[in-house]
Amino acid sequence: MTGEAAQAGQLTASLLGTGTAVHVVHVSACPDSGPACATGAVPPYLHDQWLEVTELRPVLGWGFTPNVGVEAQVPVRAVRSRITYRQLDGTPFTPPDADLHHRTETLAGPGDAWLTLRGSLHAGPVRLSARLGTTLPSGRTEENPFSLGEAGLRHQHVQFGTGTFNPLTGTEVAWDAGGLAVRGYAQAQWVPAPNEHGYQAGHRLSAGALVEWSALPWLQLQGGADVLSEAPERWDGVVQQDGNLGRTDVLVGGGAALTTKDAGRWGLSARVPVYQHYLGNEDHGGQLTYPVVVQVAWTRAFGIPAGAR
Repeated sequence: MTGEAAQAGQLTASLLGTGTAVHVVHVSACPDSGPACATGAVPPYLHDQWLEVTELRPVLGWGFTPNVGVEAQVPVRAVRSRITYRQLDGTPFTPPDADLHHRTETLAGPGDAWLTLRGSLHAGPVRLSARLGTTLPSGRTEENPFSLGEAGLRHQHVQFGTGTFNPLTGTEVAWDAGGLAVRGYAQAQWVPAPNEHGYQAGHRLSAGALVEWSALPWLQLQGGADVLSEAPERWDGVVQQDGNLGRTDVLVGGGAALTTKDAGRWGLSARVPVYQHYLGNEDHGGQLTYPVVVQVAWTRAFGIPAGAR
């Protein structure tokens, strides 16, 4: 979960930059290989793809009262795709109409914006927060790539949004004893219906814990773990072999943050997956892996009332 609880009349601005490289490998075979299957034998072959994914996420939060606020987020993403086709024995292979499915290209655009209402309660060093909101369909979506592929038409699998309004829920508990702070969170994005193209993204659930130690007044060291789970995507109600089949990941990592008086708080962190369960490994001979997720962050509060300083 992003952002901190805002005081009344306080604007909190954050900027989060995240990057990773995703390696996707799956087998393509007739009839899923497309119209070329009707003109001759197309042997099973591998789609070997690297996706370099970066995201810049501005976040603005406003406190109406010390315990109630609103938050808006608008992510901007870039995806660089590199594709290689190989036979099952690893030798290079050029399939018929190769660029119908994947291609070496760079895509960029906004994702779905978030708008949430946040409330919090304080009891000594403990703070309990809850969020309720929705995503806004501001990210670009594509037509059904599987229908287009079967028709022999060029298509795109990368979706920048869901095309629907999706409920967001979340909760966070934090304990702060000055030099040591512990936070735990749980968050969910529910996707109740398909969009105009018949695309229904999977529900997304996440939970985690973070421990932060103030090594110096201006330096904080962090360590924690996260569990991320995503349900399969569906096209016209069908889970497709080459689509997002659902996954669960456990990541651990750490980082450091510098707190300055006038320039806000700056942070750098990295997380590595220690457990990955991807349904394609069992059902379709595929794999999806990534070595590390790196994030840089900046946060600053503006307009704090004089009496609260």
